Amino acid sequence: MSILKFICQNQLRRTKVRLTPMLPTERALAESMGVSRTVIREAIRIMVDNNVLELQDGLSYVRQLSFDEIVNNISKTVNPDEISMIEIMEVRSVLENYIVKKAVEHITEEQINELQDGIDKMATLMAEGGNGSTLESAFHRGLAEATDNSALKSIYVLCEDLLNSTLHKTWRVAKKIGRPNTAVKDHQAILDAVRSRNKEQAETLMQAHMDYACENLKRLYESESETPATK
Repeated sequence: MSILKFICQNQLRRTKVRLTPMLPTERALAESMGVSRTVIREAIRIMVDNNVLELQDGLSYVRQLSFDEIVNNISKTVNPDEISMIEIMEVRSVLENYIVKKAVEHITEEQINELQDGIDKMATLMAEGGNGSTLESAFHRGLAEATDNSALKSIYVLCEDLLNSTLHKTWRVAKKIGRPNTAVKDHQAILDAVRSRNKEQAETLMQAHMDYACENLKRLYESESETPATK
């Protein structure tokens, strides 16, 4: 039985009897799993560092994790270098479409003004030849915060580095393959639809925005896969 399986079983018992589960001693775990106590000790240290376990008087207890802690632990196991940017973009599209619909329902005037300010700054920066990808990240995070859904907001914020890996990539891609950067126009149109509480239009515009970014990525990969003889 793995340590992870043991913990999951104890979490289930905790739910039923409302007790804090305590792990067996290092020696007992090592003997039951056929590994050294050093291995067990290191595994426990890692789980303590990730707030899965806590130590009290030399004993290990399974913590009842908050939602944010669960999502954070999951996000740490994802390596963007091992995942296709196209696949991440597909997941992002689903998430962003849902977010913009929920934002239409709950966004406040103050939040709308903050998003507009960010778009205005992006336009100024791009007019000066700068890169506005950080401001675009802030726009999408602002929409997530405007959903009034704490779970959705937590997932977005905790996975933001992974999601933004596609965003920053598409900014570089558009310039490299000579495609126009439509960030300001796209985000202004999306915000206008959100401001007018038009859920269907906001979702349609967000999907178009995601599709354009995905198409840029595909064109980049196609150009990079061509051999010198075919270029």
